[in-house]
Amino acid sequence: MTTAPPERTALIVDDEDTLLRLMTRVLEKENVRVLAAQDAASARALFDAHEGEIDLLVLDVMLPDGDGAETLLPEFVARRPTVRVVVASGDEPPEAVTAELTRIGGHFLRKPFAPKDLIRLVREASPSALPRSSAPAATGPS
Repeated sequence: MTTAPPERTALIVDDEDTLLRLMTRVLEKENVRVLAAQDAASARALFDAHEGEIDLLVLDVMLPDGDGAETLLPEFVARRPTVRVVVASGDEPPEAVTAELTRIGGHFLRKPFAPKDLIRLVREASPSALPRSSAPAATGPS
């Protein structure tokens, strides 16, 4: 059986290596091409190289180099206004991030999360990002 080429491209930015690998695996199984970065500098380099291809951003609120969603989110959205966004954190996001998510229709994902929660929010962020046939069944209110 041949695999279809990825339908979408996601840039995932998270400094937790284990979590970055998990999110990459989950989205790749859902036919999403993943570009992964562990810091803001790498994220910017990947965004510069693939700006026209990136449909989805999954951003950690805090990164070790001081940047995170508060800095990267408005920067990337200004350059690619149609990009869909999921911001992840174990804590409540800063007010500026919450305001930006509200403005652009982005989503917040609280860590720790189950893979199905990531898939659900990616679908909500971009209905065409993942094929509907592989959608997990909805479970209860979110």
